[in-house]
Amino acid sequence: MSLDAVRNEIRVIDEKIIDLIAERQNLAAEVARIKREMGLPLRDEAQRRAVLDRVFTYAVESRIDPVAVRRIFEILVEMSEERQRECSGDGNLP
Repeated sequence: MSLDAVRNEIRVIDEKIIDLIAERQNLAAEVARIKREMGLPLRDEAQRRAVLDRVFTYAVESRIDPVAVRRIFEILVEMSEERQRECSGDGNLP
């Protein structure tokens, strides 16, 4: 396979990752709605830790850098928390 072909495959994967992040953000909005209905706080530290621990373990099992994966998911969790704040009227996203 040529370098350009491999780079194109990477581009396709990058776009899929972005699509999945968008899907995750949509689900975060749904989480915010459910939390609002149940009178729960937006921030759930136990859930945050559970997600970060889960992805760290899965990265180890997948033989990729678990520290880097954890950093990526810290950003994703922060994005989800911001989306939830936005949906409740407290965020700073447009």
